[in-house]
Amino acid sequence: MDDSEAGKDQSADRRAGTGSDTEGADRLQAGREQLALGRSDRAEAAFRESAGLCRATGDGPGESAALAELGELLFITRRFDGAAEALRRAAELRRGGSDAGLEGATLLNLGNALQQTRELAEAVEVLTRAAELLRLAGEHHDEHLALTDLGVTLQALGRAEEAIETQHLVVAHFRRVGDEHFLAIGMSNLGSALVAARRFAEAVDVLTESVATARRIGKPRAESLALGPLAQALRGAGRYGEALTVHRQDIAAAEESGHLHDLGTARGNLGQTLEKLGRGRAARRAYLRACAAFRKAGDPASAAAAAYGARRAWLGIPDPDRRPHDPYDDVRWHAAACGHAAFTAALVAATVAAQLWGGPLALFASVATGVSAVLALAATAGFGCFSVGQYAVFEVAARLGVFGLVVIWLALSVLLPVGLVVSLLLGAEHRDWAEAIGSVLPVFLVLSFLQHRAVIRSHRAFDPG
Repeated sequence: MDDSEAGKDQSADRRAGTGSDTEGADRLQAGREQLALGRSDRAEAAFRESAGLCRATGDGPGESAALAELGELLFITRRFDGAAEALRRAAELRRGGSDAGLEGATLLNLGNALQQTRELAEAVEVLTRAAELLRLAGEHHDEHLALTDLGVTLQALGRAEEAIETQHLVVAHFRRVGDEHFLAIGMSNLGSALVAARRFAEAVDVLTESVATARRIGKPRAESLALGPLAQALRGAGRYGEALTVHRQDIAAAEESGHLHDLGTARGNLGQTLEKLGRGRAARRAYLRACAAFRKAGDPASAAAAAYGARRAWLGIPDPDRRPHDPYDDVRWHAAACGHAAFTAALVAATVAAQLWGGPLALFASVATGVSAVLALAATAGFGCFSVGQYAVFEVAARLGVFGLVVIWLALSVLLPVGLVVSLLLGAEHRDWAEAIGSVLPVFLVLSFLQHRAVIRSHRAFDPG
């Protein structure tokens, strides 16, 4: 479930509570008024001031109310670390109080923030407690919002079967109360969990119903949230043509809803399917458009992941579903650079040796190894600087280096053995050529092995699976 859904039906007063200190309460109210006017900076300053005033006078309820409002504001503006800190303090102040619903609502919002900061184990504990408190308070709608987010977190932790069980509870509740909007969202999350468990046929059925429900009630945002997992389920089932159609419907729904993050996700999912089909250029375009949408949405991490996908698609590295790869982890990039650096040094040595050695193949060997050294150096520089957010020149260097080397050494692997055989067949007058080629072959075999290892390292930099 998307982060904006969790507390949408709770009023600001219900979520934050009210303080008893007059001056602190006045600043809290002023912050709410500034927030209603769209002045988030002034609202943030007022909430912080209110929390400080209440803390100074020992007004715990007032401080917790201000911190809860501050946490929600920071969450909305995507400052998740600050939001988690403020909401954690607010939850501590409300722990064991008389209002279980208020504490549960605070924990629900804290769980959402912890999801975003990737503190998933703590998020599971917090959301489980939130659901319990909200159930005790009779807040069954919010209880199932907490269960929804709990299921999403369990899925992110790889506990797909537990996520499916939790989302089944959510779907059953919203179906029972007749809330079709949250029913569509719940089925979307259930379908996503089924995809994670590779139960694709079940996922297609659930997600198809989710899409139909969202369309019937005119909720393009909920429709978009279901179309993305539906396309993934179809792709998992090998139904690529249908998946492409659903991807495009997903993009259209996201554009209609005006939600940039959903639009970026939809375009990124299209890129994955195109990549699976071997359509690298189209996949790269989809990833770059996803990156642009994420940047406009203020989500640099997702933009970086989309940029990584665009690079991988351009270089033709297959099977994006196999990569548990952090785009900020440069270890593999540097490993690829080291592989090409070693090959570069060997080629430079071979070039110098060819010049000093002389003989009928000196010029040919010097040119072949010299050009290869330049390409290997380009690959070294490209991979050495090839991290998310860098300039396209590094992409060009890496690609030109790797594929240029492959072409040259494939050609040499044919020319040298053929030349040796021809020289031997032509007789004694060409014995010098035969001896020259024969002496070059061991060096060529060693350099070919180094080139092969360098290319393997390059591929592993992109596809560690």
